[in-house]
Amino acid sequence: MGIKKYVLLLFLGVIFQLQSQNDKVYFRSFSVLPTDVPKNLYNRLEAEENPSDRLQYLDTISQIFKNSGNVDSLLVYGQKIQRESKLIDNPPLQKKFKQLGLYYEAVGKRDIGLLDEAIASFIKGIELSGDAKITTFLKLGLAETYFLKRDRDKTVLYLKQIKNPSNNLKLAFSVDALKIDVAILDKDFDKAQELIEEVFKNQEINNYLPLKLRVEIANGRIAALTNNQEKAIQIFQESKQKSLEFSLYDLYIKSVLAEGSLYIQMKNYQMAEFALSTAYANTISWNRLELQRDVINLLVVLYKARGNYKNAYGLMTQKESITRSIAKKQNQRLVRDIELKYETLKKEQEINKLQKEQLKKQAEIDHQRTTKNAFLIGFLVILIPIILLLIVYYQKLQAQSLLTKKQEDLNKKEVQALLQKQELDLTKTSIKAQNEERNRIARELHDSIGGNLAAIKLQMDKEEGDSGNKTIVAQLDATYQQVREISHSLIPKEFTEQAFTSLVTNYLDKLQGTSNLEIEFNAYPETRINKVSEKMQVTLFNICKELVTNAIKHSEASLVSIQIIMPEEEQSLSLSYDDDGIGFNTEGNFKGIGFRNITQRVQEYNGTIAIDSAKNRGTVINIEFPKIKFIEK
Repeated sequence: MGIKKYVLLLFLGVIFQLQSQNDKVYFRSFSVLPTDVPKNLYNRLEAEENPSDRLQYLDTISQIFKNSGNVDSLLVYGQKIQRESKLIDNPPLQKKFKQLGLYYEAVGKRDIGLLDEAIASFIKGIELSGDAKITTFLKLGLAETYFLKRDRDKTVLYLKQIKNPSNNLKLAFSVDALKIDVAILDKDFDKAQELIEEVFKNQEINNYLPLKLRVEIANGRIAALTNNQEKAIQIFQESKQKSLEFSLYDLYIKSVLAEGSLYIQMKNYQMAEFALSTAYANTISWNRLELQRDVINLLVVLYKARGNYKNAYGLMTQKESITRSIAKKQNQRLVRDIELKYETLKKEQEINKLQKEQLKKQAEIDHQRTTKNAFLIGFLVILIPIILLLIVYYQKLQAQSLLTKKQEDLNKKEVQALLQKQELDLTKTSIKAQNEERNRIARELHDSIGGNLAAIKLQMDKEEGDSGNKTIVAQLDATYQQVREISHSLIPKEFTEQAFTSLVTNYLDKLQGTSNLEIEFNAYPETRINKVSEKMQVTLFNICKELVTNAIKHSEASLVSIQIIMPEEEQSLSLSYDDDGIGFNTEGNFKGIGFRNITQRVQEYNGTIAIDSAKNRGTVINIEFPKIKFIEK
C-alpha cells in the first residue's frame, strides 16, 4: 500500500470494518476538523465593544478550540487575546489575560509539533507572575512539553514546582496523569499502577472524561508492556469508543496509535495497517504534524516487519518532508510575529492619538451632560410629586368604582337568591299540599269506603244460598277493587314504579352528584322494607329528604350516613341518621320547619325521635316506628 493510498483516505472518509475471531473492530477516519463554537458566540464577540467582555468571549472560544483539538484556531485566538489584553486599564487583569493568551498559544504550538516555540511561550507566561492558577497550568504545560521531548529531568523538575494540586481537581488529575507517564517511561510499572488506582478511586474523575481516558490509555500501555495483550486491546477499544462518542478526537488518535503498536508487537499486521492508516488520515486532516510523524514512525516499523521496504522508504521520505514543514512553519511564524509586532505598534500609536482626541471630546460631552442633568433633576423634582398625587387620586377612583361594582353584583345576587327561595318555598308548599290532599283522599277511600265495602261483602258471604246475594257480592267485590285502585293511584307515581330502597338510593346519588357531600345509605333487610305500605314509604322518603337537606344547608358536613333497619322478628322499624358536621345545641331553639315536619310525620305513626348533637361534634338522630303496616297482596 503506497503513500497515495493513505492521502486518499483523507478525502474518501473510508470506514474499515474487520472481524477478528469473534469480535468486530471498527476503524473510522474523519476528513473534517470538528469545531463546536456556537455561532452566537462569534456574533456576541463582534458586537461587544468593552475590552474586558471581549476577552471573556475570546477565552471561552479558545477553550472550545483547545478541547476540540482545533490547533490553528487556538493559535490565532491565543495571539488575539494577547493583543487585546493591552487595551485593558487594569494592570492585574491585563497581566492575567496576557498569561491566558500565552498559555493557549503555547498549547497550540505544542500540539502541532513546534515544541521549542511552545516551551518559549510557556516560560514567557510563567515569568509574568500574574494569576497564580494560570501560572500553575503554564508550569504543567511546560512539564508536559518537556515530556514530549523525552526530557525526563526537566519534566520532573517542573512537576515538583506545582504546589497543592489537590486544591483544583482538574489540575490534580492532570499532574497524576503526567506522573503516570513518567513512571511508565522509567518502566516503574508498579508505581504507575498504584497512581492509576488512586485516580480511579476518586469518583470525581468521571467529571473529567478527557483525563480519565488519558489515564485509561496509560493503563492499556502498562498492560501491553507487561505482556497482557488481551487486556490492553480491550482498554484501547473502549477508550476509542468513548473518545468517538464524546468527540475527543485527539485521544481517539492516541488510542489508535497505542493499539497499532500492540498489533505490530503481536504480528497482526493487517489490523495494525488499518488502525494506523486511519490515524494517519486524521492527523493530516487536522494538521497535527507531530502526530503525523509518530504515525509514520509506526508505519515504517510495520512495513519493515512485513518486509515491504519500498513503502517503508517512501514513508521515511514523507517523514523528512513533515520535519521540513515543521521547521518552515517555525520560520513563517517568526516572520508573522515580527510583522504582527510592527503592525501592533503602529495600531497602538494610532490608538493613543485617538484616545487623546476622545478624552477632549469626552470632556465637552461631560460638561453638556452635567448641564442637562441639572435641568432634568430640577424638572423631576417638580414633576414627581404631581405624578404621585395623580396616581393616588386615580387609585382612589378605581377602588371606589370597584367597590360600587361589587356592591351592585352583591345586591343582584341577593335579590336573585331571594326570588329563587320564594319560588322554591312556593313549589314545596304546593307539592306538600297536593301530597297531603292525595294522601287524605287515599286514606278516606281506603279506610272508610273500602272498609265499609269489605264489611258488607263479609256479611253477604255469610248469607249463602241466594243467587241474588251472589250477584250483589260480585258487584261489591268489583266496587271494592275499584276503590283500592283509585286510592293506590293517588300515591306518588315513583313509589309504584320501583322498589322503595332503589328510589331512595337514586335520589341520594343525584343529590350527592350536585354537592360536595358524601352520602351513605343502607336498608336491611331490603326485601322486607320494600314491602311496607306506600304511605309509610312516602313518610320515610320525605324524612330522608328533610334530613339530607338540613345537612346540606346547615351542618357543613362532608359525610352523612342513613340506615333503615326492620328486624325479621319484629314489626317495628328504625331510621338512624349520622353526620360529621358542626352540630348544634339541642337545648336551644333549634327546631325549624324541617325538624317540625319530621316530628309531625313521626307522631302520625306514634313513633319516637331522639336527637344527640353538640357544637363541633356532629349530629345523631334515631327514629323508631312501633308498628308497621305492609302492602296488601
